[in-house]
Amino acid sequence: MKKLIFALLTVFSMSSFAQSYIVMDNGLIITTDSSGFAYDIGDYAFPLKITMKGGQFFVEENKVLATIDENGVLFRKYEVMPETVLGQGMNYFISSEGDIFTIDTKGMVHLSKNEAFKNAMNFGGNYFTVKTEKTLDLYVVTQTGEVVPASLEGLDMKSVIAFGGNYFMTNRGVLHTVSSEGAVISHADKRIGILQKRGGNYFTDSTGMIYTVAQDGRLILPGLPLSLKINSINKLGSNYFLDLSGGLFTVDRDGNIWERVVEDHDMRNARIISL
Repeated sequence: MKKLIFALLTVFSMSSFAQSYIVMDNGLIITTDSSGFAYDIGDYAFPLKITMKGGQFFVEENKVLATIDENGVLFRKYEVMPETVLGQGMNYFISSEGDIFTIDTKGMVHLSKNEAFKNAMNFGGNYFTVKTEKTLDLYVVTQTGEVVPASLEGLDMKSVIAFGGNYFMTNRGVLHTVSSEGAVISHADKRIGILQKRGGNYFTDSTGMIYTVAQDGRLILPGLPLSLKINSINKLGSNYFLDLSGGLFTVDRDGNIWERVVEDHDMRNARIISL
């Protein structure tokens, strides 16, 4: 019998690419949506057959691509997969031939080719860089699956030393966030420590704080559930994390952190974590 947690709220879920998944050791798939809710709707995947994973997708046996839509619903389709993948993020992966597969909020797959992407490197959650003779060019994969060039006055991507989900930090300690629409935002006015644990839309720093990034690029210092101890964060996913006791915490599109309980499941048995 299928179980549905917080099912009625999926109808009102808004667009974002924060949807994701967890595969348990028995193959059961827990999905999350952009509102930070968690679901068990009876989908399964054999962990040993998963050959690639990203933030809102995974690949089974190099031929079946599974994606998660904005409501936490899983879709599968046969896809001709590239022999070699240079890298992947939350909503894309790039082949050594310059083919880029992107996934939108509906779980739809888009394929395009760019010879320049053969030189892709530094794969963030919703962005990547491309090496040219003189520069590192920044590209963002938007929530609609478009690949757009991005820039910010005064930003040299060669100065970036820490890459994350929808954020990165330069060698001067300046954090930048990347919105779901492709905007790059500097947070030079904020004092943030060295990036430590890096999830898709959240991170901890060397001062012991946890920050989240909203889909519009806002940097949030969120209120925390009473049960959350930052130093106990253990497994990091695209828009969720697990602590040492198996507690599941999700991060919604607005940067809020929620504790979620998936009945009848011990989250310490999570086998495949997105990203």
